[in-house]
Amino acid sequence: MCAMKHMTVFLTLAVAGLLGAVGAEAIQARSAPGRSGVSPLRPQQRRPVLPGGRMTIDPRAVAELLPLALEAADIFERATAREAKHAAELRRRGIAEVPPERGARHTVNTAGLGKLVFDDRGEIYIDRRFVTDEEMKTVYAIERWIAKWFPDKTKKRKIPRAKAGGAGLPVFRGFESARYQRHDALIARLTAEFNANKAAWCGGSPAQAAKIPSLSPAQVKAHMIEESGGNGPRSKAAWATDPLQVNVPGDWGEEKKLLGLNKPAKRNEGTAEANVRAAIKYLSRKGFGVSGRPAATRPDGTFDGWREACRRYNGRRDRTDSDRYYSDEYADKIQRRAANPDLFVPVEIKLAAPKEPQSQPAVAPQKPSDPA
Repeated sequence: MCAMKHMTVFLTLAVAGLLGAVGAEAIQARSAPGRSGVSPLRPQQRRPVLPGGRMTIDPRAVAELLPLALEAADIFERATAREAKHAAELRRRGIAEVPPERGARHTVNTAGLGKLVFDDRGEIYIDRRFVTDEEMKTVYAIERWIAKWFPDKTKKRKIPRAKAGGAGLPVFRGFESARYQRHDALIARLTAEFNANKAAWCGGSPAQAAKIPSLSPAQVKAHMIEESGGNGPRSKAAWATDPLQVNVPGDWGEEKKLLGLNKPAKRNEGTAEANVRAAIKYLSRKGFGVSGRPAATRPDGTFDGWREACRRYNGRRDRTDSDRYYSDEYADKIQRRAANPDLFVPVEIKLAAPKEPQSQPAVAPQKPSDPA
């Protein structure tokens, strides 16, 4: 919530400084028509001058900002409380959650009103898990205010996050750096090939393939992040060559030979294209059964959906701290991330703490037998 704090400090400074500088003139300007693209920080005659500064401010900008300031302060207090509660719960459960990636930062200096920090999409960074949809309306309004009055300092892209990556793939919130977009063109090409010839990829009949829904590139990219989206060296190495971790020595089965792979001697053998191609084949076959063998080996089998395919792709049956199977939580996180690129979905899944062995009740000593 650091950026939310910056936003609140900024708006508090704005209210205090501007009320002192422009007073009633700002309030009267509330009904004045605005002009898109006009900067409030141009030297102009007969405009109020900020204390200690050489720049003047357009009172219309102040009039637009004042009602947002009070709302933003309330939002900050509520969101901070939610974040603190969330962090306390994670500590209680022993989870050290990796926060969303910050990426490139752009600071808008409002020359006496404070600073606002944006991410590389020109958006105020806020962990939206702690801000309601209704509260986000105020955040959007502040972003529009900045874009209107500081057009030369904002870098907001016009392309929605869902289409902002390479080849029109999503840029998922919290995973904005260039390395996460590295395979976008490859994903787009291979998913198109899969959707054009599902029978060959799943190893099934045309009738079986006809019942497989199209595979979206967003699903594949969201799956990659779940498999190799961490910041550790092993995740980064896997992302470069085997982002879906289909070609791992300790997780080898003979069915993977049918994907075009050879048993590796170490992690991250082969090429990214060969491994991603094999992983998509494997995922589609997991939709027909746990074995991951070609769909034709089960002539009466039907595709059980991409969510179930993801669950079987991982297959871990140990319990998480939320008392679910690991594979269920894994699959649901992939689906949530793919469905909403604006929502930060962390990659961490915490296992349940091992149960302590129950101590046996003490056995009372037996009394000696009565003498005959």
